[in-house]
Amino acid sequence: MTHSMGMKKLILFVAVMSFFAIGSPAHAQHCDARKGDSMWRIAKRYKVPFAKILILNKHYPNQNLIHPEDDVQLPEGQHGQTSNQENNEAGEATAEEVKTTEQAKQVLKLVNQERAKYGLKPLVISSKLTNVATIKAQDMADKGYFDHTSPTYGSPFDMLRHFGVQYSAAGENIAAGQKDAKEVMDSWMNSSGHRANILKAEYEQIGIGYVTGGKWGTYWVQLFIK
Repeated sequence: MTHSMGMKKLILFVAVMSFFAIGSPAHAQHCDARKGDSMWRIAKRYKVPFAKILILNKHYPNQNLIHPEDDVQLPEGQHGQTSNQENNEAGEATAEEVKTTEQAKQVLKLVNQERAKYGLKPLVISSKLTNVATIKAQDMADKGYFDHTSPTYGSPFDMLRHFGVQYSAAGENIAAGQKDAKEVMDSWMNSSGHRANILKAEYEQIGIGYVTGGKWGTYWVQLFIK
């Protein structure tokens, strides 16, 4: 179900299914992580899509935590850079990463505030789910679509399976065009289907993706699982 709200969009997906993980992608080049690096900063430094970095390095249990000299896989191809470009892009990446993290934190806080009003247990943020949600948000921005079904990964079922996420119940909310966490949460809570996902008692974990760019300017994804 899709709801049009001026220059903003919302869509939700609810599913129940079980499955197993599949293999890792092949054909990658490598780099050594530096002190203070993150997957986001490496993607910016080597000028490769953030989503592709996450896919190639999904063997890391927590892709938000990497250490100096960790072996990070890069997509095949040219990764041109100069020392000045490295410094400039590292600074830009840091600012964007902080903004992204802060927006996700605010969405989580607002979700659990809403759940507390109904005596529901707070959802626990999952780094693995957040990575998948971020990849989905980036995919929508890059490919110019707004839908649960990705031309790259298929349905949310397919995506969760591709990234090795197992569950007994799952749901997805997506939105585009909202400028901050409060605005996107207000949009979701004013839509019965999205609200139902946020307030579903059986959900235990959440992943939150937020990226900027593309046709709508901002893209938001919530993934819920039990």
